[in-house]
Amino acid sequence: MQKKGLFSTGISETCENCLRKLIELTVRNATNDPSLQEKAINKALEIVNQLKGLPGMNPAHIANRFHPLIKTICKNEDPFAEIKKREIKISREITSQVPPPEDLSGLIIYSLLGNTIDFFRNPEELKTQIFKTQPITINEVRALEEKLNKEPISIVFLPDNAGEIFFDLPLLKRLSVIGHRVTYAVKEAPIQNDLCWNDVKELDIDWNSITVISTGAATVGLELERTSGYFQSLYKGADLIIGKGMGHFETLWTSKDPRIFLIFQAKCMPVAETIGVPINSGVACFVGTGGTKHGSTV
Repeated sequence: MQKKGLFSTGISETCENCLRKLIELTVRNATNDPSLQEKAINKALEIVNQLKGLPGMNPAHIANRFHPLIKTICKNEDPFAEIKKREIKISREITSQVPPPEDLSGLIIYSLLGNTIDFFRNPEELKTQIFKTQPITINEVRALEEKLNKEPISIVFLPDNAGEIFFDLPLLKRLSVIGHRVTYAVKEAPIQNDLCWNDVKELDIDWNSITVISTGAATVGLELERTSGYFQSLYKGADLIIGKGMGHFETLWTSKDPRIFLIFQAKCMPVAETIGVPINSGVACFVGTGGTKHGSTV
């Protein structure tokens, strides 16, 4: 796997443009008041301009600095609330019609499929999309499966978008059934369309022996220093960390922690180029190993 000094000189122009679009989308969802929209956008863009050139600064870190400001200005703590409800509803419907496979490696890939879905598309299109072959350009699923088939271990699972929960659940349950201690750690409070504590509380789910907790922080990806002491202790003591989505890639990739296994689709060119894969490739690999390319599909 290719490494090019991820965000070593700040973010790219492509990332900056993406952040601008994210700001506008968040503000539009947060309020209909034109004056508040203008104020929130301008203040958020100031943060982007201040941070975009700093070495090591990545899009997730910058988003984590402007989202609280947007919420405060627009007086809306959960701008993506309705979008998340729609995602969760669609996810439940699709997974009820496309049952998960029975084998462990298949369940890992099923979880990855959840990250490839664009929940802003028409629900009927999404049901068709789930059947399409998706490339996994960097595939270490077998290595993860081998680790999971050994003695029971403690696992912290870091989910991504709210709509992926029903793609994650079959894997979580299987891991628990075969003896692993599984903790599903969601965001403390709303951040973008990520799964948070309130979202989970509203769902009627039988979690069996899976532990569901909050990280104690509301951040895109994971900024460990901002999480609760309890979560930090749990995280540091875990044998395996599974992180989903590009936010976790951006915040955890450079840690070089061999316990971390990332599952995501490389949805933008800067991330794809950084790890040396075609855009929209699936990635399932350990951070510490640097990844091994296998031309495979799901």
